[in-house]
This record gives sequence, C-alpha cells and structure tokens, in this order.
Amino acid sequence: MTQRKRALGVWGLLAAASAPGIVSCHAGSAKFPWGDATPGTRVEHAHVRTLNEGYARTRSQVWVREVARPTRAALDYAAYHSNFMIADPEPETPMSAAGTPDTSRAFAGQLDQGSLTSDLAKTPLSPVEQQQALAFAPLSEFLQARKVAGAEALAEVGSAVRSERWGLQLPPGTSGQLLSEVFVHQPASGAVELWAKVEFQPWFKPFAGSADQDGDGFPELYGRVAPGVVTPVLVAAIQKDYVDPVLSPGEVKAWANQLSSYWYPSFNTDLMPVGPSFPDAQTEPYIKQELGGRAFPAPTIVLRGKPQGKATYNVFLVRGEGAALAAAAPAKPALRLSKTRPSPNPAPGLETVQRELAQAGGSWPTWMAKLRPTHDALKKRLKGMPPKVKALAGRDGFLFYRNDLEYVSGGDLEQQRKGKNPLPVILEFKKLLDEQGVDFLFVPVPTKLEVYPEKLDPAFTALSGQVINPAFRKLIESLSREGVEIVDLLPAFLQAKATSAAEPFLFQRQDTHWTDRGLRLAADLLATRVKKYPWYAELAKQKRAYDLREASFTRFGDLHSRLPEAEQKKYAPETLVAHQVVADGKPYDDEPESPVVLLGDSFTAVYELTDAEHAGVSAHLARGIAYPLDLVMSYGGGPNVRQKLLRRSVEALGTKKLVIWMMTARDLYNYWEDWEPLKKP
Repeated sequence: MTQRKRALGVWGLLAAASAPGIVSCHAGSAKFPWGDATPGTRVEHAHVRTLNEGYARTRSQVWVREVARPTRAALDYAAYHSNFMIADPEPETPMSAAGTPDTSRAFAGQLDQGSLTSDLAKTPLSPVEQQQALAFAPLSEFLQARKVAGAEALAEVGSAVRSERWGLQLPPGTSGQLLSEVFVHQPASGAVELWAKVEFQPWFKPFAGSADQDGDGFPELYGRVAPGVVTPVLVAAIQKDYVDPVLSPGEVKAWANQLSSYWYPSFNTDLMPVGPSFPDAQTEPYIKQELGGRAFPAPTIVLRGKPQGKATYNVFLVRGEGAALAAAAPAKPALRLSKTRPSPNPAPGLETVQRELAQAGGSWPTWMAKLRPTHDALKKRLKGMPPKVKALAGRDGFLFYRNDLEYVSGGDLEQQRKGKNPLPVILEFKKLLDEQGVDFLFVPVPTKLEVYPEKLDPAFTALSGQVINPAFRKLIESLSREGVEIVDLLPAFLQAKATSAAEPFLFQRQDTHWTDRGLRLAADLLATRVKKYPWYAELAKQKRAYDLREASFTRFGDLHSRLPEAEQKKYAPETLVAHQVVADGKPYDDEPESPVVLLGDSFTAVYELTDAEHAGVSAHLARGIAYPLDLVMSYGGGPNVRQKLLRRSVEALGTKKLVIWMMTARDLYNYWEDWEPLKKP
C-alpha cells in the first residue's frame, strides 16, 4: 500500500485501542452534562454506504460497503467507521463500580467544554459537512507520516480523549472512549474548525444511558477541537492531500495491502482472492446466512479477519476509477521447463546447526540450560505486560513484538501439540512437491529479537551475535535430516550485523519486519542457491534485465500503535529507504506464470505490495536470477499460505520448478491458528 499503510501505521490499533470520551456542559434535564439527543439520527457518508441490510456493529460478522469515489479519505472511512472487526473487546478485569465520574474538565481542554453535545444537530455542521466525516486514526497517521505542521498537536487531541479516565479506576491498558471521527467546518465568517466525534465503549458503565444517536451501541459525543490546534496548513493538507485526490486502481490495491498488513497483528487479517461475487464457494455458511442469501457482484477487496478466532469479513465494492482493480489481467502461458527431479541439498544447513550444537555443549538440553536465565527474563517481562499490549519498547528507538518474546522463550517447537507442531506439516508439503517433481526451499525469517537482543535490554548485550533460541536450531536439524533444504538466514544476518552493526539495520526500528538491507540480503542468498539448480541454465536463456531505483517513505511502524498509550508519544514516524526494481523504466511486477514460486507471509509483502512497492524480496530475487517470480502471499498466514497455492490445482503446481516457502520464524511457535493439513482441490 503505497500511502495507505503509511497512514495505516497507527490506523488499525489506534482505532481498535478505543480511547477517551467526552463531557460537556449542555443545559437541560439530561442525565449527563452534555445533554440528550434525538434518537435514530444516522447520517450516511457522501461517498460510502453499507449495502448489507441489518448490519449491526455489536453483533454482525460481515459488512459490505460501497465506495463511490475512491479517495484515501473515503476508503479509510469505509474501513474504520463503525467496524465490528476492530472494536475493543471488554476488558477481562471488571471495572470497579465505585466512584462518580468527574466531568469538570474532560480531555485536558483539547475539546471546547462549552461545545460538547450528544446531538449532532446541535453542532454548527451543515448537512453537507455532516456527510464528510473523516476517520480520525488513519487521518492522524497520514498527517504525521508526512510531517505536516500541526499533525502532532492533532494527535494529542486523540491522545487526550483516549487518556481521559474521569477520576475512576479503569482496568490497566483500557480506555472508556476514543476519538473516532472528525468533521471540517467552515463558519460563515472566521477560521475553519474541526469537530470531533467521541464514542464510548459499550462496556464503559459510568456513562451507561448516554445518548446513542446513531443507534450502533456506542454512545457518542461531539465537540469542537481547540482552536489552537487547527491551523491553515493542517486544514490545507487534509483537503488537498487526503480528501481530494482520487486513487488509481494500483493505489487502491496498495491501500488494501497496507490495511491488511497493519491490522494483522491485532485482528489476524488477510486479503482473500476476489471472484465475480461475494460470498463465494469458500465463504463460511454462517456468513452467507447473515447476508440472507444475497450476493454482491464485482467485489474489489475482500478482507478476512479472525479477531476472536472466528472468520469475519469486510468487503469493499469500489466504484469509479478504482473499480478497474477487480478486472483480472489476461493470463499468459506458463513457462514450461524440461522435466527434472528435485535436487535438495540439506547438508549445509545440517552441518551449520551441528557445529553450533557442538560449540554450545554437545546436547540440546545443555544448550537450552545455558539460555534458561535469558528465557526466564523474557517470560518475566511478558508476565508484567497487560495481555492486550502487543509491543514493548527497547533501546535506541527499537520496538519489539510480544510474540517474538513468546517464540524465543517458548521451548521445544517439536513438542507442541498436534496442529501446533510445524514439523509434520512441512514434511507433508515437501512430499507433495516431490511427487510433482518440484524443488522446495524452506526459509524461516529470524525475528528482530534474535538478531538484536541487546536492543531490547542492555542485560542482553553479551548475547549479541549469538543464537538465543536453540529450539529453532533443533527444528532446522530435524527438517534437514528429513531431506528439507533450508536457506538459513540467521547466521547470515548475525554475520552481516557483526560486519556493520550500525545503520542501516536489518530490521525496522518500529516494525516487526525487515529493512531494505535485510530483505536484499535474503534475496542475494536465495539467488545464489537458485542458480545452482540443474534446470536454471534453461531458465537463464529467458533472462530479463532489471535496474534499481532508490525510493524512500515515512511512516510509523506496525508496532507503534501497539505500545501503551503513554509510550506512543515518544516516537516520531520513521523514514526508510528502499530500492525499487525496474525493467525498461517500468516497476517490476510478479508473474503468476513463472516456474519459480515465492510462497510467504507479510515478509514477502513489505516493500513489494506496501510502502515503496516493487522493492520487496520477490523483486530483488527476480533481479538476482534475471526472471520474475510467482508471489503467493498471505498476511500473517505463513503456515497456511500453502492452501492459496493449491487452490490452483495440483496439476498447475506441476508446471513449477521451485517453491520457496518463506515465513517468519515466530509463527513456528504457538501459531494462532493450527497448521492445517493440505487440502487438495
């Protein structure tokens, strides 16, 4: 997602992290100081409408929305407005019933107290302005990523809303309300104003009974943003850069990729293949039932999530220029190379691990015991984190993902229960590829913590350059003994770090993913291996020439908004460099007809389908072997992305020469879904 995910940095979790509420001083006999509201008032956005009848934010599992004009503002609004998927769940720790909320100075004065009202009609917003609501979280991220003057002050308004606790004791890591939307208001005279919509969480009982004018189960308030926040520069950037530009089909596609990638750590989202209508044959029966048997033709984006372990859907029907996204390009004939037998070479990986094991004491229990104090320290750190907090701060601006700590300290990967143990599933997939005469490389991407443990905690400085998760190495040994060839990135990454420990780092500071340097190192290692296959000489006769073009982008990483609220303020958007791959001046694109498949999770999507674009690991591997790849990708779905490939049929798989399965190593431990057995079509 070119720019979509840049703003997405804070989007997903900002909107899902629900924050503060609003208090007001409206006269009358209302139960709360901000007054009553006329019920049943629901204003439809000028460019977005929900198509499935009976959609209910508090109980639905699917919505279908039409976007008539695909601007960044309209797409973000469609994604965030009243979306059941990203709602904050009720805290596990119940709220204390004691105490009366203090509404004397809500939101640290960031919203004008005298303007607060629960009735949209009592604001000065015109009917046209009411139909132009902007989703606050992605807008704030968008402006901050572009370093627009005043963007940080606007973000502080959202923070003040989320941080308001009303003088009450709330469960750790929770907030009773969030600033969900803003409206631009042009008075008859005077400066432009911004008006905020604040939504209370349904479980936030201190204001139970407060007006819910739009009837979605989330009581709301409206208030004018403090005038000092709203500058001409800020308003101009909102209008000219966010509201006005219509996105091209490619930009809509990038936006969708960025959204799915950003939401994945919290809501387990992935983009599904788009067919002629939704739902399709793969859609769960309960979703079809909720839609009442209705089908929606020509969906543009089908986003599937599992925020609570059960599949849910956001479906976008983009009209106008963005509609072209749904049109499939005509298929090219597959390049068929001569038949060869698979020629795996697992020996180098096995030798590396055995050498490491010998140096660590000669046995796995001995190696594990040496690192037990480190793993215990990680477990202690995890125990002290609220369950909802997914990120934690390290040193020098580095942020780390909770799941990485769980993976490193989790223990023997092969002793996990059936469905969690990756070994038999990987071997099953290798067997299928062997039967089709297809070579196979397994490429687990090490975690940031394994490469930079000292950036998490200075107590780990002595571990820099060492293996800190022997369980991962043990799995590599087991796979290698079974004939699985592994391109082992960890030793190469540790060596690269030792050679140049300063910037550019191999991983992004604020993100779970690698940098341009990291992904290009992986691509170089893979290209070297691919060129050694017996069939490569035939492929090389079809070689294509690629060049590089430097690009940069600025955004918050996907870990920023997953920090505790108070810590988010310490970080500014990160500017990163990428190298786009181009051919004859045109950006590189993957080709489904290629005999070389890259099967992967979001590590194969970053820089390629998001951010700079055309600069990911598939693009750089294509440049290395002088031929494009077939990229099959699933956000957060590395263990089960195989199913996407197999939907094409086993016969289609037989036209391939090599499948490279790349996924983050952390999903080898306690993956949120089970590793599914193969489903052959």
